[in-house]
Amino acid sequence: MNLERTKAVLAAVGVAALAIAVPGFDKAVAATDTSAAARTVPLVRYFDGRKHWSTTGAKPNAKYREEGRIPILVTQAPGTRAVYSCMSGSAPRDQYLSHFTDCENRVSDTGDNVLLKVEGYLYTQPGPGLKAAYRCYVPHTKSHFFSVKSDCEANPPESPVKAEFVLGYFPA
Repeated sequence: MNLERTKAVLAAVGVAALAIAVPGFDKAVAATDTSAAARTVPLVRYFDGRKHWSTTGAKPNAKYREEGRIPILVTQAPGTRAVYSCMSGSAPRDQYLSHFTDCENRVSDTGDNVLLKVEGYLYTQPGPGLKAAYRCYVPHTKSHFFSVKSDCEANPPESPVKAEFVLGYFPA
């Protein structure tokens, strides 16, 4: 995906500016180090009444309100892997988090998913002082988000939500 296509996708969803980062890698490192020396920034979940947006960066636009936040590592540490911000090529305004630099294009219907940036790093295994973050999906609005609850804050039948997988573990 080229830079001009990425800019066009972001403009279409109302995001005026976003840092495009060169991805690191998407393989986990073996050991786990949860020392206090690991610097974190908030990964914030926003919602505009229909769609979610999760980022360590700025709020996408004024319509979005904050719903929650977790700390995410700024740099790779042993036992962590990258979390990438992606935009779906098949669902309008569906920004989501992934572990893959190809934004899961190998399994998507269109192959048009766009990498936006590296958000940070999460631990790959549970451990002392770590809490799980889950990737969730709302089928009827085609919106992904992260949650600290394994049921993804489901409120059936009004809002059926699917927990897709554990995104990673963050320092609690």
